[in-house]
Amino acid sequence: MKSRSAFGFPLLLVAETADRQQERELLDELFDFRPFLVASAAMGLVILQVFLSGARGDAILSAVLVAIGTALRVLVARRYKAQGRQGDVARCAVRFAIMCIFVAFLWGITGAILYRAADENMRLVVLAFGCVLVQAVTFRTYMAPGPTMAQVAILIAFHAAAIVLDGLYVLIPICVLYTGFQAMCIVSLGRVRLRQMNAEQEMQRLLGELQRTNAELTRANLRLADSAMSDALTGIGNRRRFEEALALMSAAASWNGQPLSLLLIDVDHFKRFNDEHGHLAGDEALRRVAEQLKTVNRAPDRVVARFGGEEFALLMAGVDEAGAREVAEEVRATVGSPAGPLSLTVSVGIATARGDAEISAIVASADRALYAAKRAGRNRVVSSHDVDLQEQARVGA
Repeated sequence: MKSRSAFGFPLLLVAETADRQQERELLDELFDFRPFLVASAAMGLVILQVFLSGARGDAILSAVLVAIGTALRVLVARRYKAQGRQGDVARCAVRFAIMCIFVAFLWGITGAILYRAADENMRLVVLAFGCVLVQAVTFRTYMAPGPTMAQVAILIAFHAAAIVLDGLYVLIPICVLYTGFQAMCIVSLGRVRLRQMNAEQEMQRLLGELQRTNAELTRANLRLADSAMSDALTGIGNRRRFEEALALMSAAASWNGQPLSLLLIDVDHFKRFNDEHGHLAGDEALRRVAEQLKTVNRAPDRVVARFGGEEFALLMAGVDEAGAREVAEEVRATVGSPAGPLSLTVSVGIATARGDAEISAIVASADRALYAAKRAGRNRVVSSHDVDLQEQARVGA
């Protein structure tokens, strides 16, 4: 419960953990004047009947009081809306309480006047309408227990005064019991609504935790997938990453008709390098090659991966054989510089494919070109097209 209280009933009833949106939704509900207009229209029908019965002065006075109450309710509601959702909640609750009490006095006086002015049959109608009005107040504004209880007590008190003046003292205990019953209803309804609001808050909290857990799980899965696709030694893509990228890029190349080029890069005499410098130096050499390949692999449509052992692969979408040869020479010059700290060289095999048949055989073509480069003395670039020309020359000879 929040806000100040009157006679043990708080001005506004909200959950302890209620956020500002919940509080504002509650205030919007309380300041909604449309149900009050319906009640005013019903009261107008009772006033009309009293007017037609001959008590015109009392009926006109009652109509004026109802009109003042209705105008006040509408003006206060519009002022609340004009302030938007930035106003102080406690101040709004106090303003609502003052309005309710003032309107209750107007309606209570109206009910007493109509009761005194009506004939015996109409007095039953006035009392019945008063009971309905009290019930409507209870069920409409129970989330503001203080103002609601004040309205109920005022309405019943004015009707009880009119009854006493009429000599019906036996109805006084009934009025007292009826007031107690309404108080119990207000408390019970408020508790149910509070449990509902707390349940909504708990649901929002659990949803937030679930979203955070899902986000953490997604990040963990991404890290796991990334580690599954990465080579533990060099940090670049592994053979699985290469195969998945090859499948995707091959499908794209077949669909859009663009070329797909593959470089297979082999570190020359790596076994001898390991024997001379040790496996730790060999591992460091492979890491250096991978780092150098990353500098060449700057375009978003290129994928570099460790193909196996001392072999690396570089896939390039939309690059023809001439472009692939330029990249291969850059790789050879950058990675395989004899002046480097580890005196490494590399051999590069190139394959460029267009069409489904060539794309499906691109790895075999690049591998064939790589071994041709190694047979030719290593530290060089050979394309599958070069190999085809050499074979044609031998056949022609």
